[in-house]
Amino acid sequence: MTDQLLHPARPPIDTWASVHERLHQDRLPELDASGDIEFDTNDGLVEYQTSYARTESRFSLASLRRIWAKVLYTLIALIAAVLLIGVIAAVAATTFDISVFQAFI
Repeated sequence: MTDQLLHPARPPIDTWASVHERLHQDRLPELDASGDIEFDTNDGLVEYQTSYARTESRFSLASLRRIWAKVLYTLIALIAAVLLIGVIAAVAATTFDISVFQAFI
């Protein structure tokens, strides 16, 4: 993790050690205590927790795309239905000499 934070710079070993020490002694245990990550102090492993409560409160990019796709398809279907009804009404009005507006007069 320290390498990723300092990449692509090649700092002196003292800088790398200082960042590594602060991460492993301070920041990672704090994040582990807050429940944001799981940090194994013995092995130095970091895992990101994905609990149901956390994923319930925010959507992933993939789920947002699916939602927007459904909304878009629904809107397209509604517009197509309105246009189809308009075309049918226009054809009926010209074919059978019916005025749609006579009902409102």
